[in-house]
Amino acid sequence: MPRIVAESLVAIADPLRTGLVAGPGAGGADVARALARCLTPGEQDAAQPPWLLPGQLRSFRRTLYALQRYHCALLADPVGSGKTYVALAIASVLQRKRPLACLVPATLVDQWRIVAARLGVGIEVASHQQASRGRLPATTDGMVIVDESHHFRNPATRRYGHVAPWLLGRPVLLLSATPVVNRLDDLAHQLLLGVRDDALLADGVVSLRGTLIGGAGSAALGRLVIEDTASAGPRPVRTTAVSPADSREDGAAARALARIARLRLSRHPPIAALVRGVLLRAAASSPAALTGALRRYRGLLLHARDARRAGRTLGRRELRAFAGELGDQLVLWELLADGGGEAELALDDLDLLDAILTESAAAAAAEDPKLERLGALLADGRPTLVFATRRETVRHLRDRLGPPPVAWCTGERAGIGHAPAPRASVLGLFRDPRETIAGTIPPRCLIVTDVAAEGLDLRRAARVVHYDLPWTPMRLEQREGRAVRLGSAHARIEVVRFQPPPSLDAALRLEAGLARKAALPGRAGLGADGMRLWRWRSALSDRLGEGRSVEGTAVVRSSTQGVLAGFALLGRRGAAAEPLSAAVDWLGDDGLWRDDEAVVTERILEAARCGRGEPPAPEAVRAALDRLVTPVRARLALAGAQRWTVAEPDPAARRLAARLGQAIADAARRRDQAALDRLERGLAFAAGGHTAGEARLIQRMAEANPRDLAGWLERIPAPARRWDTIEVRLTGLLLFER
Repeated sequence: MPRIVAESLVAIADPLRTGLVAGPGAGGADVARALARCLTPGEQDAAQPPWLLPGQLRSFRRTLYALQRYHCALLADPVGSGKTYVALAIASVLQRKRPLACLVPATLVDQWRIVAARLGVGIEVASHQQASRGRLPATTDGMVIVDESHHFRNPATRRYGHVAPWLLGRPVLLLSATPVVNRLDDLAHQLLLGVRDDALLADGVVSLRGTLIGGAGSAALGRLVIEDTASAGPRPVRTTAVSPADSREDGAAARALARIARLRLSRHPPIAALVRGVLLRAAASSPAALTGALRRYRGLLLHARDARRAGRTLGRRELRAFAGELGDQLVLWELLADGGGEAELALDDLDLLDAILTESAAAAAAEDPKLERLGALLADGRPTLVFATRRETVRHLRDRLGPPPVAWCTGERAGIGHAPAPRASVLGLFRDPRETIAGTIPPRCLIVTDVAAEGLDLRRAARVVHYDLPWTPMRLEQREGRAVRLGSAHARIEVVRFQPPPSLDAALRLEAGLARKAALPGRAGLGADGMRLWRWRSALSDRLGEGRSVEGTAVVRSSTQGVLAGFALLGRRGAAAEPLSAAVDWLGDDGLWRDDEAVVTERILEAARCGRGEPPAPEAVRAALDRLVTPVRARLALAGAQRWTVAEPDPAARRLAARLGQAIADAARRRDQAALDRLERGLAFAAGGHTAGEARLIQRMAEANPRDLAGWLERIPAPARRWDTIEVRLTGLLLFER
């Protein structure tokens, strides 16, 4: 039996150092491959359905892994890459006895039902519009799929308020190629539908929402947001061209601006900005759209005048109806109080509007140089989608283009030329070349509002024209994705952006706004500009290929001296271990550890080019491990902080915690163990991070009477499970020696 002899004991300089054990000697390429792979997102092994394409398998496995671990994932693969099929593949794996629920835009309800029925996946589909009215699938269980989830980026909307509590305790799969629209916390609000705010605490992210509101992303977002760098399959090449406005358009725009400038609009600056923005956007679309907007403004003024005479107020509902989709862009509604119509709108504009409307109608009937630009472009006969922002513009183009007549579709109606036709049939003409409508010549042009800009498969189109520029790059991407998609009939898709006249662009700043918002997704790790936040890791692993990998130690002969070390943190609960985070850091001549994408990539690729190499000297390995203690301790501090660090609780959570604390003291005095267990579980739940639905539950509990509070405590979701210990495992050590 071994004995411990006091004289043989040796003091340990750093207990953490004893846990760092280097792997066996190996070739530099093998270790480099192991380091790259330790950084890539986790993947769940599962039998994939036969309908998935090879390029979709990785998104399938990674999304499934995120759902299993975090109960939420956002699949952000590009528009047209087949996210519907990936989502239904995941649904088939997680399918329970009852169908799964899908929340999708109204325009995509039939498409989802048809595809799911063909694949044999049981789903119950509800539209986003039904969700706004609280009509949610009642006979489903398990995972919920939310398609085009960027429609749930605003927690103040009715649809968000109905859906967030309904999702309590259910895994959520979000689908959106464009989750960031106007600000970074768009992404946070979507993720919080299914994941708790502190879900990434092990990676040092105390609050998802706080991180994104602060204007920065985190590499840890790659655990929840899946955007694959590989191509899902053959998609057409996209080429982009700009069609500038000529001097005639700028002159017409200047005259339209002068007409708008004659209107007083409102003495309240936010309302004046709202009305002016709506009129300017209409002027940028077409003379017909401006005439229509002026008529709606006249109707709004008449409504305000009638309200004043009846002693009533003009509320935000009427202004929102007038603004349409522009309301959230042009005014801060929380700063706009409901007030009297006389105080908020300039009713004396009614005296000017008849003359201005006459001038605007005359301009709409005259020659339209912007429309002439479009006619010249369409002369080559290529199947083309033309996107406009106003129904009046769609009618304006329909009436003046042709022969042959063009197809058109708005949110309410569709047709070919002046003949109405079912919307599904009109859109089908640009989805399937075999589709026809009796008695009509197949059109070569489809003019649509943004009702057709999401989710629809219009693969017959060879060109996309942005006749009007939208407010957000998200809308541009959604429009172009109708044609740039798997299964397109064309190898190349031409995209043409019609620039507004300089005078109008100076007033609207459309181009500047699009450029500013286009930079936002990159800061969250999305799109081409976001590669360096986390997706570079997958790209690096792809570059090194599928060869042998060894979590060992190797020497790399180089012009640079230093250490490249990889390690992973594992959280252990009993016998089960859960991967928490992984890092690869570089120690150079400056004595500082760095994990910069450029430095790590360069060193791994350099090691991958070397051969078998030579065995490292034991003293060099010991020296490297001694220095590795510093970054490992820093990472452990972040991961270990989950034991005591949470995001700043909101006032409702503070009030609830105070109530529960008092109730715990009372239960302790009564020696009521059952009540103590229930109350302590409730306190642990209140003190942690929460999903959006849980945050609403916390608010209700904070305001509930004692009897109702006791009932809620019986039904609260389980607090997040924490691990007992955190272990460190080295994933590779590369010694760069001159």
